[in-house]
Amino acid sequence: MQYKQQTSHQTAALNDEGSSDKLSVVEPSPVEHRHYYLDWLRVLAVTGVFLSHTITVFNLLYWHVNESRGQALIVFGTEWGMALFFLLAGASAWFSLGSRTARQFISERFARLVIPFIIGVMLLSSLQGYLLDVRLSHYSGTFFQYFQYFFLHIQFNWSPQLLAAYGFHLWFLAFLFLFSALALAPFTYLKSNPGQHVIARFVTICGYRGGPFLLAIPLALIQLALRALFPGYQGWTDFLNWFVFFVYGYLFLSDARIMKAIYKQGMLALIVGVASMLTLLLTMYGPPPLRVWEGTPGYSLKFELSQLLLIVVAWSWMLFVLYFGLRFLNISNRLITYLNEAILPFYVLHYLMIVVVFFFISAIDIAVMAKFLIVLALSLAATLFVYELLIRRIPIARRLFGMKPQESNR
Repeated sequence: MQYKQQTSHQTAALNDEGSSDKLSVVEPSPVEHRHYYLDWLRVLAVTGVFLSHTITVFNLLYWHVNESRGQALIVFGTEWGMALFFLLAGASAWFSLGSRTARQFISERFARLVIPFIIGVMLLSSLQGYLLDVRLSHYSGTFFQYFQYFFLHIQFNWSPQLLAAYGFHLWFLAFLFLFSALALAPFTYLKSNPGQHVIARFVTICGYRGGPFLLAIPLALIQLALRALFPGYQGWTDFLNWFVFFVYGYLFLSDARIMKAIYKQGMLALIVGVASMLTLLLTMYGPPPLRVWEGTPGYSLKFELSQLLLIVVAWSWMLFVLYFGLRFLNISNRLITYLNEAILPFYVLHYLMIVVVFFFISAIDIAVMAKFLIVLALSLAATLFVYELLIRRIPIARRLFGMKPQESNR
C-alpha cells in the first residue's frame, strides 16, 4: 500500500498546541512520503487478531478460560479492533484511488482480496473445520468425507455471517471487497468539487474541542436502531458499522487538518476510552444490577445504553490509537518494510497454523497456560516459515495470496 508520510510542514502543525476552543488549523499540503504509522498500526492490529484467535481456539476446548483475563482481552479488542482494520483499509483506498481509475481500483481489490478469499476457503477452511471438530469430538469421519460435506451442504442465506461460517477468519477479505465496491461511488464524489465542500464541513466539525467525537453519531444511530434486530457478530449491524469506519478511513486521509484535530485530542480520547471500557466491563462482569444491561430485551433502555456504550468504547479507542500512531510510530525501518509486505499472507495463513499446532499440543498433559504459550510461539513461527519458504519467493504463490509481483516492490 502506498501510504505516504506528511511533510515536515504538516508534522509541525500536529505539534502546534492551540489554546482556543477551536483548534488552529493549517492549509493541507501535498503528501510526498509514506504514512508509516498506518503500516505499523496494521501490523499491530494483525498481531492483536493473532493473539485473539489463539485465545478463542483455547476457549473452544477449555471452557473455563471464558472467565479468565484472556476473555476480557478479547472483549476489549473486539470492540474496536476490527473497526480499526476497516478504517485503515479505507485509508489505503484513498491512496489507491489517487493513482488509479475506478476500474483499476476494483480490479486490484479483486486480485488482492477475492482471490485470496477463494483460495483460502478452498484450501484452508475445510481443514481448519475438520481439525477443530475432530479435536472437540464433534466429528469422527475422514477428512475426505468432511471435505465433501463442507462444500456440498452450504446453507445459503442473505446474512453476511455466511461468509464467516464457511470462510472462518477470511470473511474480513470478502467484507473489505464489498466495502470497496459499495464505497467507490461516494469516494469518487468526494474527489469532485462538491465533494471537497463536504470534506471541508468535516474539517470544521473536527476543528472544535470534542468535534471528532461527533463523528461517532452515525455509528451510534446504526447500533441503536439495528442491533436488536441483527444481534449476531458479523451480521448486518456490524456490516454497516464497519462500512462507516471504512468510509471514515478514506475521509480522514482526505484532508490533513482532520488528522491534526485527532492528534490534538488524543489524550481526551484516552480518558474517555478508559472510562467507557471500565464501565463496559462492569456491565459484563460486575454486580447483577449492571451485568444485565446487554442481556435485557431489545430496545429496552438498558439494552440501548449498552449499545451506546459499545460505540463510545470503539470510537474513543480508535481516536487514541490514531493519535498514538501519529505520535510514536511514524518511523521507517527494514522491519516495517518486511512486515508490511507479509501482512496479507500472514493473515490468510495464521488461523490454520494455530489450529494445526493446537490440534497436537492440546493433547499433551501440561498446564493450560503452558499449552497456550507453546501454541502461540509455534504457530507464529510456522506461519512466518510457510510465508518465507512457500509464498514470498514464488511468483504464483504471491499472486494467490494477494501480494504484488516482486518487481513492483523494488
